[in-house]
Formats: sequence, C-alpha cells, structure tokens
Amino acid sequence: MRLNINLASRPYEAARRFAIQWGSIIAVLSLVTVGLVGIAVSSYMRSRPVITQRHELESKIAELDREKRTAEDKLNLPANRDTRDKSHFLNTLIARKAFSWTQVFAELEKLMPARVHVVSIRPDFTPNNQLQIHLEAIGDTREKANDLVRQLEKSPAFRTPQVREEKDDTGQGSNSQNVGVQFVIVADYVPTLDKPQTDNKPQPDTKAEQKGGQ
Repeated sequence: MRLNINLASRPYEAARRFAIQWGSIIAVLSLVTVGLVGIAVSSYMRSRPVITQRHELESKIAELDREKRTAEDKLNLPANRDTRDKSHFLNTLIARKAFSWTQVFAELEKLMPARVHVVSIRPDFTPNNQLQIHLEAIGDTREKANDLVRQLEKSPAFRTPQVREEKDDTGQGSNSQNVGVQFVIVADYVPTLDKPQTDNKPQPDTKAEQKGGQ
C-alpha cells in the first residue's frame, strides 16, 4: 500500500491548471473587450455626421437667438415702443383671423369621448402670441376629463393639454345634461392644413358625348 503524504509547509497547488483556466478566461474577456471597442468606434464613426449637423444647427439656433434678442432690445427702446405695440396688436389680429371655428369643431368631433358635452370654447393668446384653447366640458365621471386629455394628446392640432379647473356637480339639478363633473381643459392649438381630397373616379369624356349627340 502506497500513501502520498505532503510534508511541505504550503499545500501543493496545480499551477499549470490555474494558469490554463485563468488564461482562457482572460483571453475570452480580451476578445469581448476588443469587440466592444470596435463596436464603439464604429458607432462613433457613423454618428460623426449627425454630431456635426447637430453642432451646425445649434450654432444657427444660437445666432437666431442673438438676432432675436437684438431685435427685441431695439423694439424695447422708448422711441420704438409704439411700433412694438402696433406690431403685437397686428400679429394678434392676424392670428385671430386665421382661427377657424369650423376646423376646431371638426377636430373635436373626432376626439370627444362618449357622454361628454362641450359647454364652451374660448380662444386665447399667450404673451408669446401662441394660440390657446380653453375648452369647458361636462361628463358623467372625472375619468371622462382624463379620457379627453388623452385624446387631445393624440391630435397634432392640440399640444400639452391640461385640466385646469374641475367641479363635481353630480347629484345636483334636475336636467341630466347639466349634472356631472364639469372641467376646463387648456391646450395650445396649432391649426392643421387639411390635404385636398382628390376624386379618383374617371371623368366622363365630354367630347365623345358631344359627338354621340350630334
């Protein structure tokens, strides 16, 4: 019978096996690192035109902002204050003239949830001359106001709709149309340009009809 007894002060370690195992792991990690570096470099090279274009746009925006501030400073001078007030007044008139009630009602007709009634619509303008819509409506539950806000968010004509006021009149009054949760929604309004509808039906040959009738 043969016994292997290790009398060394430190236990024997399989250094070769350790080197092979960790060498393999390090080699795999090195390959993964090289691959990730290659992907990063490739992504950076592809994004360089986008980055350049973004810097150009940012420079143009900064230049336009400087020109805007310069123009505003000139308009804010006491000598030009009358011109500034007239310009603001004329811009407001032009914006009000461009407002179309028919278009607003046509867009709201597609977005109104069931059992929601419009009480009033009031257009208004922000100090930046942005057109806003103050929509007062009434529904049978508070969730109807949230439904209408979600529908308005899907429309390109209404931006950042928010419920500003809310009043619960449930159980009050005798007229069912005037009973419920009354709320006011404010949203920026951007009129959309409707594309003209084209009729694909074949047009009758008027020349042939005239020849046949002769």
